[in-house]
Amino acid sequence: MSWNNINLKEVNPAQLDLVAPGTYVFTLNNGAKYNERGAILASATIESDGDFKGKRVLFSYPDPESTSAEGKIQTWSSVALKRLEVATGQECVEGEDKVEFLNRIAGSKFSAGIAVKEDHTGTKRSNIQLLNVKPAA
Repeated sequence: MSWNNINLKEVNPAQLDLVAPGTYVFTLNNGAKYNERGAILASATIESDGDFKGKRVLFSYPDPESTSAEGKIQTWSSVALKRLEVATGQECVEGEDKVEFLNRIAGSKFSAGIAVKEDHTGTKRSNIQLLNVKPAA
């Protein structure tokens, strides 16, 4: 299939292949990067057997000093990244850039839940529960 064959007027944005709620084992992918707002963008691939094995899940860690739409400081973000560090059994070296750390530990496994939530536009999304990551079983 090519982009030339896609008519965006025929694409339903609500028709997503959502990952069902549950707990999965993931492998952290290489390619983490910062976006223009300082958030870390990362992805992992589901390793658990089942319909979603091999599915890539995108997630992000907002800049912990930034504020959310509700005006709250995003301090949860650094806690979530620390929990991933602990869950993978890998250690971020003092002074190491956090994106470089994530790319260095690519291939590490961890376990986390997926929840399906509706965003402010009414679109349902599968969200990895970043504050509830654990070592892979």
